[in-house]
Amino acid sequence: MLRRLIADSGCCNAYRVGLSLFTAATFAAWTTEVRAQSLDLYFPTGVSGYDQQLGVTVLSRLRPGYETPGIRAGGFLIRPDADVSTFYNSNVNGVPGSASSGSRATGSVSAASDWERDSLGASVGVDHYQFFSLPGESYTDWNVGAVGGYTIDESQLTLAYYHSSYHQLGTGIATVQSVTPVSDSTDSARLSYTFTFSRLTVTPDISFGAYRYGTASVLGTPVNLGFLDRNAFAGGVTNRYSLSDEGGVLVVLRGVSSQYTAQQPGAPNNDSTSFLLLAGLDYQAKSVWRYRLLVGVEVREFADNQFATRTAPIAEGSVIWQPTGLTTVTGSLSRQIEDPQSAGTNGYVLTQARLAVDHELRRDIILQARVGAQYAQYLQGGAQTNVTTGLSANWLMNRNMRLSFDCDFTKQIGSNSSSTTNNPTTLTSGAYNQNIVALRLHLAL
Repeated sequence: MLRRLIADSGCCNAYRVGLSLFTAATFAAWTTEVRAQSLDLYFPTGVSGYDQQLGVTVLSRLRPGYETPGIRAGGFLIRPDADVSTFYNSNVNGVPGSASSGSRATGSVSAASDWERDSLGASVGVDHYQFFSLPGESYTDWNVGAVGGYTIDESQLTLAYYHSSYHQLGTGIATVQSVTPVSDSTDSARLSYTFTFSRLTVTPDISFGAYRYGTASVLGTPVNLGFLDRNAFAGGVTNRYSLSDEGGVLVVLRGVSSQYTAQQPGAPNNDSTSFLLLAGLDYQAKSVWRYRLLVGVEVREFADNQFATRTAPIAEGSVIWQPTGLTTVTGSLSRQIEDPQSAGTNGYVLTQARLAVDHELRRDIILQARVGAQYAQYLQGGAQTNVTTGLSANWLMNRNMRLSFDCDFTKQIGSNSSSTTNNPTTLTSGAYNQNIVALRLHLAL
């Protein structure tokens, strides 16, 4: 699905299974959350290859005989795929008594051109969750997107659009602990172009995002989350200077304006303007160690003087260690200011870290062990921590079929409690434990 290809924003907290080993098509990397930072937005993509040579990771290695060929239609390559999963979730909503087994059915079709100069791609996908013990909480997500590039001189003027209608469960950090899925939607667009001056490239971009929220069920009371609806306008420029074929220096400047469309009467105004400055290195040599790092500062000013201006260090980074040709260790870290996800708050600083070990047991069997952590520090006080550990095994049966097994454990501690005049019910994203076990069959052409 296009959403996965253009950097999922992470706003949908529903269960995600499987390990994506192969990209369905090549699209421009950008985020649906226009103010969020993404390494793939600023750094060039990694290298793929054969065998065990340096620079080829376990997940990027080409595997002849297991990659789906797709369907050729003129100058386009079409890739349909589908997933069928069965799973058990010990705590669907983060509240007692919400355990359920279930199934997940996912289907998508993507198409990408292979023209010499210009480019065009599109994708549509649907994702259905069925909870056997909680049938009233089953839901269906869908998304559609397109991206096109028109070549001017040596670069493409790229325009992309993406829509996602999705459901958010009450288990995500900084979210409302709803006992029913909340129906949300996102529309986003981005326009960019890269100017090349020898070793220096300059990429200005403008983007827009519209975020809309549905109704949560808190302690049996419906709570309309429309006061979180917002439009985000962003613009920036990414400068990259190549020191060599292996690395370069980056400087990123960006501004974001968040405008809330349905502010609550009597509640503080959450409109804000952010300014970001990031600088860093990209070292992607064909060696045992590779790293990408951006560090900088974000300053956020609020329209309501009740909220003080917030200045926070921010960062995006990843490190790849490849001790052998069959094992890859990948670590990532990010820190940024996020928009509020519940009433009576004005956002939070989110720090995220992840460590994954991928091992090629055989050419057709890929194993992964992973651990991830999120720490939300609310601008008005309080904090939450979410830690997830997991294991997965992927069996590449043939070029059209893949069988995956996943097991994850999540522990969240801390809470974010707040209330407003219009919503006196306390909106809480609290502590919980969750176990998820899933078996998935992936089909592709």
